[in-house]
Amino acid sequence: MLSRKHSTVALGLVLGLIGLVSVPTQAQQKKPKDREISTQTGPSPVVQLAQHASIITPCEGAMGGSQVPLSATVTNFSTSELRYMWRASGGRLVGDGPNAMWDLSGVAPGTYSATIEVDNNRNDGCVAFTSTKVIVRPCPPPVVCPNVSIYCPDTVSVGAPVTFTANLSGGTPGISPIYNWSVSAGMIISGQGTSTIQVDTSGLGGQPITASLSVDGYKLNCSASCTVQIPRKISSTLVDYYPPIRLNDEKARLDNFAIQLQNEPNAKGYVVVYGGTKATSSEKQKRMGRAYDYLVNTRRIGTDRLVMMEGGTRDVTTTELWIVPLGADPPAVR
Repeated sequence: MLSRKHSTVALGLVLGLIGLVSVPTQAQQKKPKDREISTQTGPSPVVQLAQHASIITPCEGAMGGSQVPLSATVTNFSTSELRYMWRASGGRLVGDGPNAMWDLSGVAPGTYSATIEVDNNRNDGCVAFTSTKVIVRPCPPPVVCPNVSIYCPDTVSVGAPVTFTANLSGGTPGISPIYNWSVSAGMIISGQGTSTIQVDTSGLGGQPITASLSVDGYKLNCSASCTVQIPRKISSTLVDYYPPIRLNDEKARLDNFAIQLQNEPNAKGYVVVYGGTKATSSEKQKRMGRAYDYLVNTRRIGTDRLVMMEGGTRDVTTTELWIVPLGADPPAVR
């Protein structure tokens, strides 16, 4: 009996061992069946990338910028549950599906590649892939405005054209400047588009004129301005006139004339004598000589400040006394 018990126990152990071995054998038999299900039976899967810029300049303000969109199209996969894996040799890729954004900002100039791998999410070795390249060009040097200065004349004559001249120095080389002038008053009569202009100042006595220059071509605000003051028009003044009068009365008139000349040391005095209808040239010369002698020898007016002029003919012989300030036009003798 004792031996039978031992035989029964031995048989039970053998059966138990047989059961343990048979379980993994069944799993191995199923595995080839699963592999058959995932095997591609049609054409090989294909991944295609949509076209994009092949050359970029990742600089601020440059056309195209530093962002390259990537878009993958997959065909011939037996399942729609696809897995996408993007890789790049430089820059940064953002995206985990069929679309990604390739950011190449900050990378050095050169050629970079991006690769897309697509599988059917089953880990059975069925993978399709493709790649693309992008050339990154170096950024051009930054554009810098030149130093713009404008020359204004220190003094100008009333009614005469004023010349403004611009001078450029420095700035980004290789750029042809475009001169665009404007003025606050008057009219540009020549030189628009060049470095020097002339401005008509007719009728602008006593007013300032500001010439402003915008230098185009740099795509920046490169400008300067300059202001010049146009002097007021100075006129000659007729301070007195008289017909033939007694000598003492004439001296009194000349005394007042001399005082005004002394009060305006930069002015000149003009004595103009017009003859009557019957007066001769010698008579006019005599009157001019008498006035000149009194002003110079009695009133001590410098000879360089006196101008004696013979006028035309009037109804009555007339002597005119004019004060002509510096810069003013002398009296017109008729």
